[in-house]
Amino acid sequence: MSAQLINTNGQLWKKWLIGEFTLRRLFRSLIEIFLCLLAILAWAYLFSDRIAFQAPPPTYTEGNGVYRIATPDGHRIAILALTNPAASQVVLYVHGNAEDIGGVRDIMEEYRSVGFEVYSFDYRGYGISDGKPSTVNAYEDISTVYKYLVERKGIHPDRIILHGRSLGAAIVLNLANRQPVSGVIIESAFLTAFRAISQIPLSPIDKMRNDREIQRLQCPVLFIHGEDDQTIKTWHGKKLYNLAPEPKFAYWVPNAGHDDVLVSDEAEYWKRLRSFADFVAKTIENAEQSASPLPRARVGHPEGGR
Repeated sequence: MSAQLINTNGQLWKKWLIGEFTLRRLFRSLIEIFLCLLAILAWAYLFSDRIAFQAPPPTYTEGNGVYRIATPDGHRIAILALTNPAASQVVLYVHGNAEDIGGVRDIMEEYRSVGFEVYSFDYRGYGISDGKPSTVNAYEDISTVYKYLVERKGIHPDRIILHGRSLGAAIVLNLANRQPVSGVIIESAFLTAFRAISQIPLSPIDKMRNDREIQRLQCPVLFIHGEDDQTIKTWHGKKLYNLAPEPKFAYWVPNAGHDDVLVSDEAEYWKRLRSFADFVAKTIENAEQSASPLPRARVGHPEGGR
């Protein structure tokens, strides 16, 4: 009797939790699952910028090479300018997520010490830049800085090398496909924004599609990635390298993680960068001798139209 009662209760619980199997119930369950997934994806898309852009407290103030310039919509973003009259090449360095230009100033100083003129900037909402950070705004910000360098500072695009680290790599690639530059350095980059935190592709809602941008590049590119990177696994960098057109170069840094690529072997790091910059300069020189202008990237809206 007790066994029969237990069996009856079990059947009741099963019916209450699962219900009787019907095609109508199955179809309704599939719709509910689909709607739940859709809601999760919509949430991820809407809040992805909050995850990607996490500004630290400002580490600097205006002055000592730092000043602000206006964006087309009236915001003011901070620029760090380390000029070098003897330099033939100019680096525009774009930092990662939880950094500002005060935190990367040491790298900028080293860049200048090895013979470059260097500029960097803070996204809106970072450092002393006003406004709110977002993917679209970051694309606008780097466009503002590029235009300032070319039009106000008189720097020819043939002299400009873009260097983007982590999040900054996505911002750099977007600009490189809209404006002419002489070369691009991609350090610790992710394949796409969502793939940085998930192995599962989330097309078509994914953002910062470096996997697409890299295939459109029309200038030399150097990839740098720590082989022990636990934040953005090395396979991201290697996949991007495989997708990139020639000429391309890679420096896979042994025993380096996400934030210690430079300090793991500074001498080798600067040797690789200097070698790449020399290759870029030679490429420009050869193009000028053959009367072939620097290939112009496709001009489009900062969002990329994709």
